[in-house]
Amino acid sequence: MVVEKMEKQVQKRKSERSQSLIKLLAVIAIVVLVNMLFSNWFFRLDLTKEKRYSLSNASKFLASQVNDVAYVKVYLEGEFPAGFKRLSQASREMLDEFALYSNGNIQYEFIDPFEGADAKKTSEIIQDLGNKGLQPTNVQIKKEDEFAQKILIPGAILSYKGKEFPINLLRSQFGQNPEEVINASIELLEYEIANTLRQALQRVKKKIAIIEDHGELGRWDVADAQQMLSQYYEVERLPLSLQVPQRLFDFAGIIIAKPTLQFSEFDKFKIDQYIMHGGKVLWLLETQLADMDSLRKENLFITATYPTDLEDMLFRYGVRVNTNMVQDLQSHAIPVLSGMRDGVPQQKLLPWPYYPVVPGYGNHPIVRGVEPIWFQFASSIDTLANTQIRKTILYRSSPYSRLLSAPARVDLNVSRLDLQPEMFQRNSKGNFIMGVLLEGKFTSNFASRYDASKTPELAFKDHIDTNSMIVISDGDVIRNQFKKSSGEVFPLGFDRFTNEKFGNAKLILNCIDYLCDNSGIIEVRSKEIKLRLLDKGKVKKQRNMWTAINIGGPIVLILIFGLVNAWVRKRRYI
Repeated sequence: MVVEKMEKQVQKRKSERSQSLIKLLAVIAIVVLVNMLFSNWFFRLDLTKEKRYSLSNASKFLASQVNDVAYVKVYLEGEFPAGFKRLSQASREMLDEFALYSNGNIQYEFIDPFEGADAKKTSEIIQDLGNKGLQPTNVQIKKEDEFAQKILIPGAILSYKGKEFPINLLRSQFGQNPEEVINASIELLEYEIANTLRQALQRVKKKIAIIEDHGELGRWDVADAQQMLSQYYEVERLPLSLQVPQRLFDFAGIIIAKPTLQFSEFDKFKIDQYIMHGGKVLWLLETQLADMDSLRKENLFITATYPTDLEDMLFRYGVRVNTNMVQDLQSHAIPVLSGMRDGVPQQKLLPWPYYPVVPGYGNHPIVRGVEPIWFQFASSIDTLANTQIRKTILYRSSPYSRLLSAPARVDLNVSRLDLQPEMFQRNSKGNFIMGVLLEGKFTSNFASRYDASKTPELAFKDHIDTNSMIVISDGDVIRNQFKKSSGEVFPLGFDRFTNEKFGNAKLILNCIDYLCDNSGIIEVRSKEIKLRLLDKGKVKKQRNMWTAINIGGPIVLILIFGLVNAWVRKRRYI
């Protein structure tokens, strides 16, 4: 009886084992079958709130267009602070995303360019990568009980079909918290990589015209901006007075950079009809004749108003650039003679309120992620009550700014004053507008005074239902410095006297991209990743408690699991 009972138990166990084995094989078969069925169907789930691991449609499209090996060499490997490690990891994850949508054509590696290099070799590497467009940065590395300076190249080089393209992964720092700089850089990773891919893949370039004939900035004044835009567009300087109206229609956008002379009615008509036929305009206008060269001989001058005669056009389009000048406590510095030493003139950098340094206003893709802009003798802008045109403010002066009505008195001695916030007007309306995007329905400035029957070949239009333009109240935002003696052109936004770099170049490119590029890549700039930093006070106060929980917690859980498992086995097999 006992033997028979034991045999039944053995058979039962064998049956249970067989059933378990069959179930295991069935699960494996189902998994293999599902993988085979869905091998050609790709999807990923991004559960983060900001969708930080999801590429935009524009980025996916660009990645899918890569039909040859695009090799990315990233110079973010080695020993560096935690923030740069986070940037390195985020760059790796972003490149993984691009590689997936490129069918494996995008490949990458992370290297330390200075590994095993002596001082001379390090200097050569920095110069070589600098010539390719990458910007080095200094960071502090903690070694035991002391800090050491180390140079990093937070960037990458994309090689595609025999050409190399730089990718700068770190935003320029301008008085910002390092953690915020790293976070902003991570937010812009997708844009920087996608924008470089766009440059590498571009075959046919749209045309951009820089208008001439009205005292606009000269060839050398906008040389760097023209070179930068030439990477993505075909840029041409266009004497407007020599062109027929239809000639402008060949261009996707035009730039009117600091005109100082009067526009004829016919030239205004050409621009107006260009806009009515869908053309985009970047207006870089200022009203006051003011330049630092005027202070070389005397310490003050009185401004005059430029006679451009564009007021009626801009009024019809929904804005007015005022005949005044903005002074701002948040300003750039200028070198001022402070004395002599051994017969050598000594200079000192002093704040110059006529040079406002203005960050982007709001979260629009044009200004998002762009470093503060360096304005020079800028005017204020008023928006007019036109419900058919949507106005998006891009730049405003700081709360501590004031207006000088024209004609304005510009005195060099202002830089020597101890400027205080109470000396400036606290504007309750939200400060002075200095840049605005206009979108919507535009009506021709010649709608009620032009006989279209006289020129049927022109196809005169009295309005356009949807168009856009940008107005910035300073022509110098596109102006680069250059040495007349040597012809050396300095980067746009770089001040050779203070060695500071501002976001002017990115702003100009973003404006043209938003107006003229329909790839949608500019929208990637709207991506936001919230910075969730630890509370340093709580970390210091509760460090011992959380250390004990992290170390002892897993051990306690394992002991509990062991005891419960032993009790269950004892009850089952007793």
